Amino acid sequence: MRHEPFLTLRKIAALAARLRSDERGVVIILFAAALPVVLTLFLVLVDHTRGVTARTNLQNSLDAATLYVAKSNLTSSSEIQALGLRVLNANQQASGSPSVSSARFTLSPDLRVTGTASMDVPVTISSLVGRASLTVNTLAEVARSSNNIEVGIALDITGSMSGTPLAQMKTAAKELVDLIVKDQQTPHYSKVALVPYSNAVNYGTLAGDARGTLSNGRCDTPGCQQYRFYNASGNRQTYDASTCVTERIGTAAYTDAAPNLATTRLGRHYIGARSGDANLCISSSILPLSTNRTALKNSIDAYAAAGSTAGHIGLASAWYMVSPNFGYLWGDAASRPAAYGTRELIKVVILMTDGEFNTAHADGVLSNDSGFGNNDLQINKNATNGSSHNQALSLCSAIKQQGIILYTVGFNLNSQNARNLMQTCATSTTHAYLPSGGTALRDAFRAIAQEINSLRISR
Repeated sequence: MRHEPFLTLRKIAALAARLRSDERGVVIILFAAALPVVLTLFLVLVDHTRGVTARTNLQNSLDAATLYVAKSNLTSSSEIQALGLRVLNANQQASGSPSVSSARFTLSPDLRVTGTASMDVPVTISSLVGRASLTVNTLAEVARSSNNIEVGIALDITGSMSGTPLAQMKTAAKELVDLIVKDQQTPHYSKVALVPYSNAVNYGTLAGDARGTLSNGRCDTPGCQQYRFYNASGNRQTYDASTCVTERIGTAAYTDAAPNLATTRLGRHYIGARSGDANLCISSSILPLSTNRTALKNSIDAYAAAGSTAGHIGLASAWYMVSPNFGYLWGDAASRPAAYGTRELIKVVILMTDGEFNTAHADGVLSNDSGFGNNDLQINKNATNGSSHNQALSLCSAIKQQGIILYTVGFNLNSQNARNLMQTCATSTTHAYLPSGGTALRDAFRAIAQEINSLRISR
């Protein structure tokens, strides 16, 4: 295809050949005067075409790179930038275009990946006035697919966590909350529920709804405000009901059936005036699903270490936090978990402990076969459901069967039995963490948060 400027010049030359000599002189003068203009227009056209071609190639490369980043599982800013730049330059090379050094890829709170890129294109006309290149800029944006996230976290605040371990756990847990709960809660939300536990779990004002209302007075069978029984030493004891709950028994023991029937109520919890550390009701209570990071972190800050380790009760309650069957119990609509199987929804349970699960109950009192306490504090019965360890195994199996992702964190565990439990309970061995020390605990919680965020954008 011929360029129009050359065609015009040839026409002028042919015309000039037919003119008289004096006329030719005029034409030559006119031609000489017009030639720089024509050449300039031609070179401008070349520069423009070069710029348009470079911008088109760069836009295509940037579109492909931004889409690639959006489809990845990455959430780290540095990793997103490195991947985007690598794919962008690979696309440029494939199209025969030069590499790009100025490009930026970012992920916004509403999960939009934005890519920007610029490059300098050599030009002819501009170089005559001191400018050797033309800068072209491009922009691309891709909305990432996403999921809603509901996370129930069971945190060990038993007596063995006193001092430095508790402080380390608080720091790590608050950072975990910050990493999971996002500023942007639309179009997809990210919520966390907290379950501090020791030998029982405190349901506070919701205890009556969870374990049923109690009759006034004193009874020789569980169900009254005061329960009279024989301890393992053979002495008569009277314990008062607390706002804590223990394991439930019967066919509902390892399910998340709504606690609205006599057969599905959570276990009662009775404590004596001299129960001490063996069977107290911890002051820190549950906090249902919330997007309020300040409230969640304030709750963690208030934790005080006390009691023994009934890890299975903490685990069960973390499950209840994300179970739709318990939703009515929490009152506030924002705290009610979505139904199982809801599109674009992921449910997660995290179980953290620092030791053996050594506490179980019978009739809401520390059982005689528990690995903690003594005969004066224990009821003269073995645990109704068996050991805390075995109960936890049954609960872990039921949780995973429901499609919930289960992470376990064994903090400073010395017992191989406890370490095995963490690895067996988790969704897989890669979902089990066994950190030693505060730094390792923070790293474990960070890794879990990153995996959860990856699930949020990749499933």
